[in-house]
Amino acid sequence: MKNEMFVALRPSITTIVRPSFMKGIVRPSLAVVAIYLLYLLFLIVSRGYSALDFVHLGTVWSLRDQAGSWGYDGQFYYQLARDPLQAYHFMDNASYRYQRILYPLIVSLLTLKNSALIPYVLLFINLASIIGSVEIVSYLLCKRNLSMWYSLALGLYYGQAAALAFDTAEPFTCFLVCAGIWLLLNDRIRSAAICLGLACLAREVAILFPLAYVVQYSMQKRWRTAIVISLYGCVPILLWLSLLVLLFGHTGMTFTPPFEHVPFAGLFYYILTPRKFWLLFLLLFLPTLGSSMLCVWEIMQKRIGSGLIAWVLNLLPIIFLSHASYIDLISCGRIATCLVLAALMYGIVTRNAVILWFTQIYALTFLVFGLGVVLHMQAFLL
Repeated sequence: MKNEMFVALRPSITTIVRPSFMKGIVRPSLAVVAIYLLYLLFLIVSRGYSALDFVHLGTVWSLRDQAGSWGYDGQFYYQLARDPLQAYHFMDNASYRYQRILYPLIVSLLTLKNSALIPYVLLFINLASIIGSVEIVSYLLCKRNLSMWYSLALGLYYGQAAALAFDTAEPFTCFLVCAGIWLLLNDRIRSAAICLGLACLAREVAILFPLAYVVQYSMQKRWRTAIVISLYGCVPILLWLSLLVLLFGHTGMTFTPPFEHVPFAGLFYYILTPRKFWLLFLLLFLPTLGSSMLCVWEIMQKRIGSGLIAWVLNLLPIIFLSHASYIDLISCGRIATCLVLAALMYGIVTRNAVILWFTQIYALTFLVFGLGVVLHMQAFLL
């Protein structure tokens, strides 16, 4: 009798356990971490990189050697982590670099300013942030009975890969925004606002997300929620910028190149340099154009909400991005990371399969980027 009961129950047990087991083992975050570890290993083996090489520490600022190498933005995060109080001596524009204080400050606290450990922790935090972001997005997708594999759009977007290899703050910023949105969708308003406020201190462009929520909640006359998000999500970066004015005399906001007046004029500025232009066309123009068209369609359908507002706010800077920001594919790719997140989150919240499928074009950018790295194309390696 007992055997008969076991045989009768066995199919239902298998049905319940196996999918749950597979969901725990086969997941996008594991695929992403495997790909990125191979990516880092390739750079270490083929280029002879050490952990410090990912910092791209130039000699112009670190040694004041005007005839030396310029390096890249990761060197400023390294200097801030090494000595937050004296790092301004090794920077092109201290007030601008200090705006993005949180990522190097966390590294500094974790390493106790041990210079030998800093390059490793810079890499670790960014890799952990990418994995964490993919996990949060996967969770939100599963909660809405959507495929968790849509999260690859964020995990494999080439801007994330570039930021990882150049020790910049975009993956960490993206993770904090993801955490903030996840908390907000669970009605933990204050905790969500704090996460979004911290994201702004990691990279100021993240303020577009709390601003979108403030606008939405104000439209709904949910004044208390709007005030909480303003207070914890927007005010911290404003206070920090005010402190930078006291310390350096200005915020550094004007250090960034001005926006173009014509859509995509910055990208088409390079049309006479075909090799670079077609890479920009594939990696940024096509995804941004498609994102813009879908966004306009949603506006025409009058589906106005915080997700759509955040999407629009993140679209506009990319559409009007300065040609100076397209000088290398690394910089413009990093800048567009929040746009990928905004489009993906809107698709999740509205359960829009068309938008979620479209976002996978961002995952495909990793193939182009990876090919460029393998072929040692200077545009991807600097």
